[in-house]
Amino acid sequence: MGRYDHLVHTFEKQYNHWGDFMPPYQAYFRGQDCMEGAEFYASYRCYMKEAFLDRETNIHTEEEHLCFMGYDMTDPFGSFDAEIELWIGKDPNHLEKHIITEPTIVRIPPFTWHCPLEFKRVTKPVYFEIMLPRGQFGNFARRKDDEGNTRLQFTGLTGVRKCRYEPDKKCTLCGRCWKDGVAKMEAEKKKLEES
Repeated sequence: MGRYDHLVHTFEKQYNHWGDFMPPYQAYFRGQDCMEGAEFYASYRCYMKEAFLDRETNIHTEEEHLCFMGYDMTDPFGSFDAEIELWIGKDPNHLEKHIITEPTIVRIPPFTWHCPLEFKRVTKPVYFEIMLPRGQFGNFARRKDDEGNTRLQFTGLTGVRKCRYEPDKKCTLCGRCWKDGVAKMEAEKKKLEES
């Protein structure tokens, strides 16, 4: 064991269940969940098909960067062939639409509303990286309370809640809960249609 082993993180293969628009395995550096004391979060993803990712407008207390590149790192410019729609603004009711059609990095200042984020056209795989100078990922979204009032709600950190399927592990946002929920809703809808 070396004196600085605690500063070296080897990525684990993390399975995802989100759908066929990305490979079944992704790499993440989940900050403090991967390395004690880390104050940085990054996800490294590949999108191979159209996908509607973040439908809900949200904010972070820290600056966030969203990086979009062609997936072929020997030619990240020539291998980029996609159209991505991202909404940004200071007010969630008045957002600007931005269309990304070439390698781009987007800086989202603290408390700036952003999303929805949709990969509208993908003809070549897109490398998408989220970078946040925080040890754990989390955001705030607008939600209505029981009385119908709109409130800001913290929507959670990865790594804080337990996995629903393996309670001895932390949630990695693998998409399995979402996929199972969609399958259940589709089965219930079909059952209703048949009756």
